Amino acid sequence: MTAPHHPDAGQVRPGRRRPRSGRGRAALVAVLLGLLALLADAAVLSDRVGQVDVALAADDSDGRTWVLVGLDSRAALPAGADPADFGTADAVPGSRADVVLVVHQTDAGATVLSVPRDLLVDDGSGPGRLALSWLDGPRATVGALCRLGIPADHLVTVDLAGFAAVVDAAGGLDVDVPEPVRDRPAGLLVERAGRQHVDGATALALVRSRHPEHLVDDAWVPAPVDPDGRATAAGTVLSAMVAQLQRSLVSPWRLQSVAWAASGALATDPGTSVADLAGLARTDVGAVAVLPAADPVAGTLPRLPTAQTAAAVAAAGLSCDG
Repeated sequence: MTAPHHPDAGQVRPGRRRPRSGRGRAALVAVLLGLLALLADAAVLSDRVGQVDVALAADDSDGRTWVLVGLDSRAALPAGADPADFGTADAVPGSRADVVLVVHQTDAGATVLSVPRDLLVDDGSGPGRLALSWLDGPRATVGALCRLGIPADHLVTVDLAGFAAVVDAAGGLDVDVPEPVRDRPAGLLVERAGRQHVDGATALALVRSRHPEHLVDDAWVPAPVDPDGRATAAGTVLSAMVAQLQRSLVSPWRLQSVAWAASGALATDPGTSVADLAGLARTDVGAVAVLPAADPVAGTLPRLPTAQTAAAVAAAGLSCDG
C-alpha cells in the first residue's frame, strides 16, 4: 500500500535550518579558531610592541594624523642581509628617519603624504635634513614636522629587519616596476618590468634605493636623477602593503602571522594601542602624494621647503599648533 503523500514531505521542518555540509562546518570552525587565537594573542601582541619615548597630545577634532617612520639602523639588519650592502653599526651609527609617511584620516577618507628624507627642517637645534633629525630623538623629528605644519597624533616606527619580516609574513607584495632596476649598495635587483610579486628583502631594497641603474640595450646604466625617487617608492610600497594586509583580514592564519611579525617590528608612542594599529591597517590609503620640495642644489642632498610644500600640507587638511 502506498503511503499517503504529505505536503511537507522532503522539506525541512518549519523553524529548523538545513544541516550545514561537512565542508561548511570545517570552514566555520577554522575561522572561529583563528579568531579565538587572535583574541588570545591580543595581550601578548600588545606586550611585543615597543614604545617610542615621546608624548603626543592627540587631537582628533580635525582628523587623526599618523606619522609612520622607517628607521634605517644598521644595528638590526634583515635576516640574511649582507652588511656590505648596508654598512655596519660602527660605520653608520644611530638611526635615521629613512622613510617618513603621513596618514591623515577624516570621515571623508584618508590623505597620505610621503615626505622626502632630505627635506631641510628645523628640529629645534638648527636646520638639517629630516632623516638626520632622528639622531636627536623622536621629539626632534616630531617637532621638525610640526614646524612644517604636520601634526602627529600617533607615531609608529619600524626598523629595516622588521619591515622585511612583516612583508614576508604577509606573503610578499604586488608592485609595479616600470623598468628593470638594480642598485647594488641597496641590494636591489629586479630584472624585468611590470607588475610582480616581491619578497621583503626586495621591497626594502626598492625603498632604500638611492643610486638605481636601469637596463638599456642589455647594459646597466645610471638612471636619471630623481630627488623624489625614494619618497615615491615608499608610497608605492605602502599602498601595496595596505592592500596585502587587507587581503590578510579574510585569512585568520595569515592575519595571525602578520600580527605576530608586526608586533615584534613596530614601536609606537605610549598613547597608541594595538586596536589603533588594527584600525590603521584597515584604512584605504589610495594614492600616495610626495610632498613637494625644491630640487637639491649643486649636487648636495638637502632640499628646501617651498610655497608648494606649505600649500600641499594645507590642502591635505593638516595644521600644527605645537
